[in-house]
Amino acid sequence: MNVGLISNSSAVTGSGTVNLSAMLEAGINVKCVFSPEHGYFANVRDGEYIKDGKHPELELPIFSLFTEGHDRNAIADNAGASGLDLLIFDIQDVGVRFYTYIHALGIALAASARCQLPLIVLDRPNPVSCAMIEGCVPEPEYVSELCPYLIPERYAMTIGELARYLSAHVYGKARLSVIPVLNYRPEMYYQQTALLWRNPSPAMVSPETALFYPGTCFFEGTNLSEGRGTAAPFQTIGSPFADGKIVAEKMREILSIKEFSGISVAPREFIPKSSKFENTKCSGVFLSAPASNFRSMLFGILLLKIFHDNFKSDFKFIVSPKSGVHFFDRLAGGAALRNVIENGSVADILALFDSWKIENEKFAQACSKTNIYKRFS
Repeated sequence: MNVGLISNSSAVTGSGTVNLSAMLEAGINVKCVFSPEHGYFANVRDGEYIKDGKHPELELPIFSLFTEGHDRNAIADNAGASGLDLLIFDIQDVGVRFYTYIHALGIALAASARCQLPLIVLDRPNPVSCAMIEGCVPEPEYVSELCPYLIPERYAMTIGELARYLSAHVYGKARLSVIPVLNYRPEMYYQQTALLWRNPSPAMVSPETALFYPGTCFFEGTNLSEGRGTAAPFQTIGSPFADGKIVAEKMREILSIKEFSGISVAPREFIPKSSKFENTKCSGVFLSAPASNFRSMLFGILLLKIFHDNFKSDFKFIVSPKSGVHFFDRLAGGAALRNVIENGSVADILALFDSWKIENEKFAQACSKTNIYKRFS
């Protein structure tokens, strides 16, 4: 049986063996690999388009699922020529809508439906747990590789559960099966699984990074550094024009909110080695937290609000040069969140998040029909 593997080299077995090597050692005939954003070796910088290539040691073809225009399905286009009989999807996701590996999942499901190839998804834990839904469903005009589906930003499913949901609601003809994670509970954070962490992308350097990512990734849509080029991306936030001491002081009241108990916001100076403000001294904050069920998207947005309000003359939301749309809005799935940051108060932000609760409850109910792991209310 000829297999097409949708994966990258960060997907490892419990003993740390890269899945491709483990499959070949087990006698599975992997004919080609399909790689998501960041490439097969998970080392290409964010947003950079990737060309097809070959594995340097195995000589296997590697077809890119992250190409300019996002207008091809490399799996469906190459399945026939590669003589594929089966697709296997195995990528560590982080449970956030704009982390583009779920876009790769959609490409795999669409290829399965189009070519009528069986698709097996090897499930993996959601690092930020499946215990909380946050954010709004994107407006239809904001659907892209960053908002590929009409789901909330934190969708509270594993990658396998999401595949089942999408198969039921979007890709009805996909021939999907999911192999569950043994002994997994949906309220688990990655630190509680005792599994080895291998960076699924260059900036996703630890499970703690993944905890903050749902909120602090929004700094990508601003002229502040989200910490790329530092030892702790998405936990290190700042810019040359900011003052970390002021931010830490202003965050004290927000940290008194019960859901943010245990989070630390400490002033920090840093010099990114790459990305925004490369080799430039920045002032900002460093974030840390225990693995706990906190509203990480809300926390990141409130932190962004503090930076916006205290450094308003220098703060900017970035407009994507190609689309002409605010990049923040592309992440958020609409302009409402940016508008309330610019024109509203902290109370207005809290009210906006509260306004999404009914929508999120309906989404959770819809997901319950395709979830694998039992939830407890």
